[in-house]
Amino acid sequence: MELRAYLHILWSKWWIVLLTLLITYTATLIFTYQQVPIYQSNATFVVKLSPSFSSDKDLAAAVDILSRRTEIGTTFTQVADSRLIKRLAATELGLSGAQRNDVSITSELLPGTNVLKIAIQSTDPVLARNMANAVGANTIAYVQDLYETYKLEPLDQASLPDEPISPNKPLNLALGGVMGLVLGAGFALLAAYLQAPATQPAGLNILDHETEVYTRRYLDLRLRQEISRARRINAQFSLALLNVDRQRMLAGAPPQIQREALRRAALLIVTDLRDEDVIARFDDTTFAVLLLDTAPEAAAETIRQLQTKLTTTPLDLSQRDLTLNLQVIVGYADYQPGSMEAEELVASASSALKAAETDASGMVYPALFKQSPYQLSMAKAADHE
Repeated sequence: MELRAYLHILWSKWWIVLLTLLITYTATLIFTYQQVPIYQSNATFVVKLSPSFSSDKDLAAAVDILSRRTEIGTTFTQVADSRLIKRLAATELGLSGAQRNDVSITSELLPGTNVLKIAIQSTDPVLARNMANAVGANTIAYVQDLYETYKLEPLDQASLPDEPISPNKPLNLALGGVMGLVLGAGFALLAAYLQAPATQPAGLNILDHETEVYTRRYLDLRLRQEISRARRINAQFSLALLNVDRQRMLAGAPPQIQREALRRAALLIVTDLRDEDVIARFDDTTFAVLLLDTAPEAAAETIRQLQTKLTTTPLDLSQRDLTLNLQVIVGYADYQPGSMEAEELVASASSALKAAETDASGMVYPALFKQSPYQLSMAKAADHE
């Protein structure tokens, strides 16, 4: 499906996109502002060498170990994360059971450094700050006897956080808006897909789902192909436009009746066509018929027969308990060998159909160029009916 087709669906289903966006954004807004804010306070510490060494050799070895290995820093982070340190810090601060459960501790050795960061998260910013400093102090006290060569010293004390780290309101609202647009577009495309007929070939879109004949788009493609073929082998063909609702009786009818009447009319036309002929829906109540490999005289006769059949055959809409008598007018044009293009042939047939619409007596009108004597006689006969 082309991009324009997608955009057309989104434009036609704009209310689905807007409704989904409003629902999603409102839900995101409610969820964001109902969340309990979480604050984080950080304290940093540095792993340093002890000042007391028995010799320069011991000092060099300690510096080498500290620069190459992370076991010592990892040990310190594990100590800071331990339940023991958390319990000692909580006891020191006199925290209740609820406050202890409200605190979470994470520590890490910053990559490429000997700096240890202790992060405390809590719904209370003051508790987060105090706990970060207390955990740091108890960690320093505990690890001072682990290694004689290394020690842990404070670098930056924890401070009172100004803003919560969660929820991130601007980010949440932006994501809610984007998600609403994406979901809305998805629902709109899904609705269009579910409305499409199951028999329509996926991706081709060459059949009109209301009348089950070819679309105008396919007709334009076939016209270009047939003109190219006619130029190569000097073939003859004609294009007829049949307006099956001259009096516009279907315009005020319910959509179900319109669809059924048009489908019945299309079936009447198809039964009189050959397999190689093409029928397509030209507009709301007009069908286009391509009579291929047909001389102008034979095409004119077939077109008149189609008009007579459609006009004299009542459409019995049995399921609606209704009978319709169509008023059919026809305009047609024969392909003129040479430089004629598809657009010119369509314009000629459309002009002939307009002439039939404005003439109360003429039901079948040929295009007014290079008409054969037979076409002229058919047009005169139509004028006297």
